Order: sequence, then C-alpha cells, then structure tokens
Amino acid sequence: NSPANSKALMAQGANRVGSREELEHELETSIECLHEIGLMLENYKTDNEARFFGLMNKLMDHYCRVHNLRDAVPEEVPIGLIQDYIDKGLNPDLYTKRRLQDVETLYQQCKGRGDGLRLLHDQLQREVEQRRA
Repeated sequence: NSPANSKALMAQGANRVGSREELEHELETSIECLHEIGLMLENYKTDNEARFFGLMNKLMDHYCRVHNLRDAVPEEVPIGLIQDYIDKGLNPDLYTKRRLQDVETLYQQCKGRGDGLRLLHDQLQREVEQRRA
C-alpha cells in the first residue's frame, strides 16, 4: 500500500463504473478505517507508527476506490443541501424533512384546488340541469 499503489488503483479504475453496493461497501470500510485511525491517535505510541502509516495507506486505497466508483451513483447532491445545511453544520436529514414538508404543503394546495374545481363543476352541472328542466 504505497502512494504508487494508490495511483495505480486510480488509473486502473478510471473508466470503471461499479455498483452502488460496491460504493457503499467502500464508504463503510473507509469510515471503519478512519475510526481505527482515530482510536490509534487517541492512544498514540511511537511503536505503533508503522501500523498508523499502514492504516493511512489503506485509507488512501479506499479513497481511490471510492473515486473510481463515483459514477455508480448518478444522482447529484442538491446545491441547497450543501449551502443551507452542510456548510452551516446542520444535519442533512433536516433538508430532507423540510423538502417533505414543502411537498406536503404543495399537495394540500393542489388537493384544495382540485376539490374546489369539483365543487364548481358539480354546481354548474346542477344549474345546467335545472335550466333544462
């Protein structure tokens, strides 16, 4: 796991499109690796230096694989999520909750308009029938 190996991994997968599951797996293992590095740094001892650098190289390999699998998820992150929530240190789930509330509000408005038009239609239908009679 050397820098040359990381570059080789990037070159090897430059045109590769993996599955979403592969990408999720790489992200999970990257997070596990970061957790191990964090624990090691909390109890840092000079005799763990080789293991620390080994974990750093492992993390870089995971990041290269994540980079190579980036096309496995074609969705784009909404810019509002980044600007209004992540940049401000807020939970991204709040963005989703807000969007769902907005959709619910729009649904209620559309439903109200539809109900109003149905009532108007029914009223007009009754008036037309009364005039024919």
